[in-house]
Amino acid sequence: MRTVMKWQMIGMAGICALAAACANTSSGGGAAADTGSGADTGTAADTASGTDAATGVDTTTTGTDATTAGSTTTIAQIQQDPISTGCTNDTGFVDGAKGITLSQVVVVSPVDTSTSKTSGKTSDAVWVQTQGGGQWSGVELYASSPGPLTNLKVGQIITVTGDVSEAFCVTEIKPIAVTPQGTTALPTAVTLDVDSIGASQPAATNESYESVLISLAGVIVADPGVLGTDGKIHYIAVGKSDTDKSVLVSSGFGIYVTDKNGNANYTKGQKLNVQGIVSYYKGQYTVTPLAINVAN
Repeated sequence: MRTVMKWQMIGMAGICALAAACANTSSGGGAAADTGSGADTGTAADTASGTDAATGVDTTTTGTDATTAGSTTTIAQIQQDPISTGCTNDTGFVDGAKGITLSQVVVVSPVDTSTSKTSGKTSDAVWVQTQGGGQWSGVELYASSPGPLTNLKVGQIITVTGDVSEAFCVTEIKPIAVTPQGTTALPTAVTLDVDSIGASQPAATNESYESVLISLAGVIVADPGVLGTDGKIHYIAVGKSDTDKSVLVSSGFGIYVTDKNGNANYTKGQKLNVQGIVSYYKGQYTVTPLAINVAN
């Protein structure tokens, strides 16, 4: 997804303004043969134990096919694809499968609209999840504005066809077509300990929560004024104590970590409840908030 890095580059208070991140997988196609044990749903065998989501050649040791262009797939398959989990290009873009389709995913964030200070172009970003939620269930959609994302609302069910990309190691889909198909309740936010997405966790563990709606309860502000590359406050660092900077929380979706003059809105040692979307910025996973409340 291209979340946090875009915040930094654009200077907007939204998920697409602070930076960028990694992720993603999918199901392969074609009747190519593998060389090991495992059960396929089509005419192919695994290179290792596991079940293929579709016919094709495995690219991992766990029985998961790489995303195939033109296929109907799932967010989990996109997020677990080697192009996502193996992303190392924190400063650029890597193209993934073209023309994939996600069926009946739910919009979990407001549309985040931002304008580039360098190009002047305006873009929309929105986050979607599978209706069951949980790990590997979220991904970012990103398009020019006005465009196919502009009028989406939280809780809408949509089917999306588009192209996969790793933007600064955040998995995103650039939609070609978006079809609304009704509304539903949001997936339940995953309640996490800060260590679950903290710097001490292996990348593979953090990666499973990228673009997922999560909740952090009773975290403590360790640094209320983490600066971005422009020298302005873009984050607060929170953890289990006032010295634990495990997770960065940004501004986003109309919730700001600073006042209109750029001064910090929170204080060191303050206890907060945070709900938001997980992203990534230069090796550290972050949260873009949908709600921040001072805990009792």
